[in-house]
Amino acid sequence: MGEMAGCNVRRGGHRRYLLALCAIIAVSTAPCLPVRAQVPDRAGVATFDVSKLPRVPGAKEVFASPFTTIFVSPQAITPTAYAVEKGLAALGWQKYAAPNAASAENPTMKTLTLKKGAQALSVFITVAPAQNNAISVQYSAVPLRVDLPFTADAANIEYSPDRPSLSLVSAEPVEKLLDFYRRELAGRGWFLWSAKANGRQPAGGPSGTLRDGGGYAYFVSDETPKVALALVLQKTDAGKVKVEITPQPVSALENARQAYLSGDTVAPPVAIADLPRLPGARDTGRSTAERVSYSVPGNVPATAAAIKALLAAQGWNFYVVPLDDRHSTWLTFLKGQQGLSVRFTISPGRTEDTTDQTTVDYTADRLPFAPPVPDDAADVQFDANRPYLSLTSGGTPQSLRDFYARKLAENDWEPLADADIAAKWPNGRPDPRPANGEVAYFVRGNVRPLMLVLRTSDSGRTLVELKTPSFAEQQSVEADGDVFGLPVPRPRKSAGGTNGATGREIHAQVQASLEAVLSFYRGALSALGWKEDAARSAIGPDEAVANFTFPEGSATLKLARQYGLTTVSLVEKITKPKTQSMPGAGSVGDMLQQAQQMMRDAEAQAGSAARPADAGRGAGTAVQALQPLADSNAPIPLPETAQDVDFDSEDGTLEFTSESSVTSIADFFRSALKQSGWRAKPSVINNANMAQLQFGKGKKDLSITVMKMGPTTNVNASGSGLKVAGAKPDQPAAESQSRAGAAASPPPSADDLAVEDRSGLPVPRRLTMSEVTKTPFRRELNATVPLDLSVVLDFYRRELGNRGWKEEGKGAAVAADRATLRFASPEGPAVLTLGRKGNETTVNLGVKNPEAARKAGVLPQPGKAKVMFGNIQPDAMSLTFNNRTIKVPGNAGTKAPDGPTLDLAPGKYKYSIKIDGKVEVDEVEVRSDETWGLMISPAGVLALQAY
Repeated sequence: MGEMAGCNVRRGGHRRYLLALCAIIAVSTAPCLPVRAQVPDRAGVATFDVSKLPRVPGAKEVFASPFTTIFVSPQAITPTAYAVEKGLAALGWQKYAAPNAASAENPTMKTLTLKKGAQALSVFITVAPAQNNAISVQYSAVPLRVDLPFTADAANIEYSPDRPSLSLVSAEPVEKLLDFYRRELAGRGWFLWSAKANGRQPAGGPSGTLRDGGGYAYFVSDETPKVALALVLQKTDAGKVKVEITPQPVSALENARQAYLSGDTVAPPVAIADLPRLPGARDTGRSTAERVSYSVPGNVPATAAAIKALLAAQGWNFYVVPLDDRHSTWLTFLKGQQGLSVRFTISPGRTEDTTDQTTVDYTADRLPFAPPVPDDAADVQFDANRPYLSLTSGGTPQSLRDFYARKLAENDWEPLADADIAAKWPNGRPDPRPANGEVAYFVRGNVRPLMLVLRTSDSGRTLVELKTPSFAEQQSVEADGDVFGLPVPRPRKSAGGTNGATGREIHAQVQASLEAVLSFYRGALSALGWKEDAARSAIGPDEAVANFTFPEGSATLKLARQYGLTTVSLVEKITKPKTQSMPGAGSVGDMLQQAQQMMRDAEAQAGSAARPADAGRGAGTAVQALQPLADSNAPIPLPETAQDVDFDSEDGTLEFTSESSVTSIADFFRSALKQSGWRAKPSVINNANMAQLQFGKGKKDLSITVMKMGPTTNVNASGSGLKVAGAKPDQPAAESQSRAGAAASPPPSADDLAVEDRSGLPVPRRLTMSEVTKTPFRRELNATVPLDLSVVLDFYRRELGNRGWKEEGKGAAVAADRATLRFASPEGPAVLTLGRKGNETTVNLGVKNPEAARKAGVLPQPGKAKVMFGNIQPDAMSLTFNNRTIKVPGNAGTKAPDGPTLDLAPGKYKYSIKIDGKVEVDEVEVRSDETWGLMISPAGVLALQAY
């Protein structure tokens, strides 16, 4: 009985289960079979008879019952398994694996798990010594605690019968898959949940939410009220759809409800392939699932007019974004909750008016905010990223008020009474009713109010404006960097400026009240030492002018309320020379000072590192015994103090920062990599402020550069040792999610896509990292955003267009997992590069200022790269660059670009220098139209991209 208890056979079981146990023992020499081969518990097992399932030719039955059947096969394990799987598949059985289960080949054993409808089956095939080493096959019914449906064409199935977890790949369209799972899960007691209804989806409603790249839906059950099912559909590069069902706490529904209330658009993007085309259209061959591209005869103005008429006949309303520059090559349209962008490009060498052929591109726009628009609307101004709409209509104020009340109610907007305003916004009060119109308030989800203003114009038409009421506007702002040294606040829609010898000018559009913006500038300018001339200031509810003076000149601040924003204009006039150069003034001296300071920081760290550590020093200089970082997805160990880790297994690159010293990090890598089988090579740079490490392991190589940069240490690694598909760490760590198995990014809300500013470059509010590097001649933004690439691409096309940037067709490339776009910005040429890393989109946005570079003498020749050499030391130094000796005079490049320069073809160039008897070797890669500076100091050579 002890052996029987060890095999999980219960005392009160039926006699046939005892017989089954005996039969199992007869074909196995082990006291207990593996779990998959144990006799199943009848509870939850579907009523089907495994003894009726197919057997291989020549099979000899050992034991048969409806729940367990065993027979031996005259064939070997592999052909037996193939024959069994083929026979079961012919009867509709679908093979699945356990989620995230690892599998290993075992020549003496094979296990299959299969499902058919609400029935599940385990097949255990092994060598049976008790049967003269014949091949034993056991069928066992598997209890299904959770039954999730498979599509008929399902592949790569991972499924758990014990918990609601399912993953598979199907060739069915997203819409059909949503319908399939709604129908099938309802038959299993799971019902579609609606964010709009905040409960079960009524009959006839959509089966889920469509979005770029797939769709999603939530399901609830009365039997498990604390658990919801999340269905996520993600399109793959192969044209199929990955289906995932995972359990979620029911609290996730509240989050989904709030996300719904924070957005307005539930309609799927317009099917651009179905949109009408102009007569004479010819496909360009560049159309994709996200874009339709065709060319037509005629110039841009004629084509644009024809497009407006063509789409108007289909119910599309042409609109412009208020306060944005008008774009003759970019049109935007609105229809219901769907948006559309139409772009025009021409052949090189032609103008918009002289070209005889125009290329037309359709791109669907996802609108976070999409208010109703009357059929006869004209002069439409609309901003999809904030609640703002204005237009004119022939309807009366009362009829339009009824129209908006009805249409907004369809999307969960409710009337907001004056009494509710006072209760929810204690310091707020309704705006006064215009003498010639109406005012009405609406609210969605108790947190998002709208004000509808209707006025009768002199022409008899009604002016309609839908916006955030003043009592709900943000009443405080905070500093968010500067533009040319002048402060700018956030939240804001945009900001920019100009800089010159006689003064600076900045402008911005801020999403806050005029009072809040005025208070910000009074405080920020006072902190700069500016004094307000109160006698010359004029402050009103919708406009404000404030004048300031400072030792070198004066400035005028103008604020105004326009289109639901506070616009800012700050103009500075310099009448006396400034004693110090302005921050970001655009001179080459700024860049040189930046490089010199970086070198001085490195030298200071080197000097302090040579002294013994004491209690007053931080981790940045003390030598630490570092432990490996837990849960790293890098294929090599990382120190526990690593931050902002950026690992790319495809490119074989790794970057991170740390507060630990260079010596601590170098010692960590030497020890940890040795334990992982890496062999250290001789190091040419091993200073207290910089170390370059080389390692080898078999045919793999690894190069690690550790350098002190101010208060932090920067680490860059590259090599074939990092270029590993599906890389696994050399140390135990959580298994990283593969690229193919990455889950779909959740759909964005309006708040996710709210624009924020980073040194004049836009980023969406929802991000995990952003950093900006600047010189007087270039700015570069790097960021990671946990949203789909198509969403991020649309964000940047919209926001950069709003800032007057014009997208150029030449050099553009857009794919599912990467995109490169080139722009002509008011400052100069710019490049946007997007990629995918796990579940995030990587962003690199660089913009150059060629005019500033030309004036400073650092502009490279067209198609070439320029390298400038400097020397922070008083004595001349020599370095070898591309096998050529370059002598750099003392103090060269410290005040002006007066050191040696080279104009080179794009490529990688090695350079070396002898410091304290040791030769340091490094490499710099220069691309076309780039300028780099190499600055020599006692600590080595610093490479800095200037342009």
